[in-house]
Amino acid sequence: MQLSPIFDVAGPGLVIGLLAFGVVFIFLLFLLIVLVEMVALQLLRWGDFKASLKAAVWMNLASTLLGLVLLWLVPALGLLGIAIAWALSVLIEWLVLMRLHPGENRRNLMLAAVANLASYGLLIVPSYLLSS
Repeated sequence: MQLSPIFDVAGPGLVIGLLAFGVVFIFLLFLLIVLVEMVALQLLRWGDFKASLKAAVWMNLASTLLGLVLLWLVPALGLLGIAIAWALSVLIEWLVLMRLHPGENRRNLMLAAVANLASYGLLIVPSYLLSS
């Protein structure tokens, strides 16, 4: 009688568990980034708490969708990939801010750049460096 390896029994559950953990991790990272960028918007007096939170959520929904598509850049290019991802995030989030506060193009661009510097500096770059 041959015994089945543990992964034959635990395999499907283990895979589902790892996928669920990954989704939860990405969601928590998204929430942290929204929080950091909302605080940056508030400190730079873009809007009150509610407006800054709404802007940070919309900004990061838009940039995260593109970020998931371009996820291969960071491992393939390293820090250059992070710089490219940052620039694309700034561009996308600037467009979102322009929709929410039209007519303030320069200020919105500066705010998108500062908000992304905060989130990349506090969360993305350290995560990359720790995983290397």
